[in-house]
Amino acid sequence: MRMHSVSILNNRLLSFTAITALLYSVLSLILLYNFDTEVLGVNAFVKPAKFGISAAALFLFLSWYSNFVPRLKRKAFDRFVFLNIGVMAFELSWIMIQASRGTLSHFNTNTLLEEIMFGLMGIAIAVSTAWTWILFRWTFRSDFRMVPGILWAVRFGILYFIVFGFSGFIMGAQLNHYVGAELSDTGLPVLGWSTTAGDLRIPHFFGLHAIQLLPLLSHVLRTKALGSVLIALIYGACCIFLLYLALLGQSPL
Repeated sequence: MRMHSVSILNNRLLSFTAITALLYSVLSLILLYNFDTEVLGVNAFVKPAKFGISAAALFLFLSWYSNFVPRLKRKAFDRFVFLNIGVMAFELSWIMIQASRGTLSHFNTNTLLEEIMFGLMGIAIAVSTAWTWILFRWTFRSDFRMVPGILWAVRFGILYFIVFGFSGFIMGAQLNHYVGAELSDTGLPVLGWSTTAGDLRIPHFFGLHAIQLLPLLSHVLRTKALGSVLIALIYGACCIFLLYLALLGQSPL
């Protein structure tokens, strides 16, 4: 079995892309402090900064995961990587363009172009999220060698990533991340999560980032397979409860 000491920067392309995403966030912060452009009452460059960090976290996970990709699946993994980099480059570029214009990148159907771009983002994210299923399937191969505790954390993390990734389409369908309130970004500082209404971004966030958080918890706590499964089930139940509250129009905060 391979141990925990594998490199998180194992894949050069993914490592470079993660660093690029972080630099994108740094640029967003520089623009934030130098321009007062607002969208929904919040500085327009907060959103690209957050999305850049989230993208970097995903690319670092994939780079770490590449340590374990079976030899026979490396070309398939490369294709998966190229797709995800393309999707993120497209989404982050549009988010920055719209932030610079002082308008919405998501839920925006004000013009034909913006409606088309919003639809294309949805299609691109759906394809890349669905394709993540191959990462889950590979974890059951005999030549996928990973410490059992972390292995089960990765399996559940990928599943939650897919399931709660698609929960984003609930937001897209109603052109709003809130349930029971008008579209806005006023709420918790930086995160913007509502303290008064249902907010679909909360379960979406924790579901997506289970792919990093669950393996990290397993590593820090040095859990065995059973411990990782129990933690993952509790984590998943919490995400489902957060989604339930959001759909009811209630904030957990």
